[in-house]
Amino acid sequence: MTELDGTLTDLARQRSVGEPIVSLYLDVRWADEQQRERVRLFVQERVRHTLAHYPPGTPDRPALDRTLQRVLEHVNGLTTQASPAEKDGFALFACEGLGLWQPMSFRRPFTPELCTDAIPHLVQLARLADDFEPAIVVVPNQAGADVYEVRLGDLATESSLRGFVPRRDRDRFNPGAARPGQRFERQEKDGRHEEAFIQKNRRAAAAEVELRLSRTPGAHLVLVGTAQNVAAFERELPERARARVIARLPRPREWESTGGARRDGVVAGAAAAVAEHERAAERRIVDVLVGEALRGGLGVVGPEDVVQALNEGRVHRLVLEEDFQRAGWQCDRCAALGATRGADLCPYCGGDLHIVQQLGEALVARTLAGGGAVEVVAHANRLHGYRGVGAFLRQTAPTGLRGASPPWPTASLDSGRA
Repeated sequence: MTELDGTLTDLARQRSVGEPIVSLYLDVRWADEQQRERVRLFVQERVRHTLAHYPPGTPDRPALDRTLQRVLEHVNGLTTQASPAEKDGFALFACEGLGLWQPMSFRRPFTPELCTDAIPHLVQLARLADDFEPAIVVVPNQAGADVYEVRLGDLATESSLRGFVPRRDRDRFNPGAARPGQRFERQEKDGRHEEAFIQKNRRAAAAEVELRLSRTPGAHLVLVGTAQNVAAFERELPERARARVIARLPRPREWESTGGARRDGVVAGAAAAVAEHERAAERRIVDVLVGEALRGGLGVVGPEDVVQALNEGRVHRLVLEEDFQRAGWQCDRCAALGATRGADLCPYCGGDLHIVQQLGEALVARTLAGGGAVEVVAHANRLHGYRGVGAFLRQTAPTGLRGASPPWPTASLDSGRA
């Protein structure tokens, strides 16, 4: 779960039966005027191309024209800023008829895209939420730990958990007047005294980290430092917290500096650790999904079976390749989706059909709107053999029994178009 989950669900439930919803994604990493100009020209060209599909006199043309002009003005404002953008990616969803205007900026760049549809296009945003799961980076030390929270590829908070550690002679344990031959004994007592403070600080820092993990259920834990410090700190963590450690990294030399360089290093280190963990997790997910589908368990693969399960409200988690491209259809009466070509009428209710050019976007929106999760994976050979899509199910059939299949989808008229 990430901070974007609620936003994705809210956007997925947006439907427009008149003026289409505008979805805009941009890469706003620019270092010179030429890059800014490329962004401006891309948006201008896409706006011109979009309006060409709505001739003057079309009922929804005036509202769409105003929305697109507002989008143009907003993008022009971004590209004329004197200083470079602090974020690398920009997303915007807009529709005057729905009162929708939602701009968002992120550290990760997007593939440039401007499109209009009855639903917002969310695949790129879902991939961002999936790839940039929150991470808590902990740098333990004798006084406690430095803790950084990284969310959506950006540094959200940073704090230093510090306790007392005796460092000067006046801070050390004083055993009183020493007799000859007792110097080693005093040093040993001083060492035990100092270690007691260090142990206390580690426990306090571990308790704080555990509390932060409990507040962010989906967060990963990344430990940074020497092997000795990391191992000593990890021993103080409870088992449930240790299970969320995805990486143990040496402290980079760049972290010795302060300010922006260290923060950038924290974000980059966390992003690399989460990305490596995510790639491995994706491979496991695809293997488990295909295995479930082949043995008739809680999984299906292939567009037709996934669409049927989605129409029946059985999809728990959609798994979609990032380059999934396929057209489909949607029923105007019961809102059912379809992946087969050549159909004239809805096989469920006999209603009229309209073409859905980007079936993947419709699958993502329908899954999120129904309370399911979306896993956007890299091009995976095993899943690609099943045309790039699969789903984990809540149950094998609507009745809960294997093999039972109703003649009617559970998608209702109130679910809107996807």
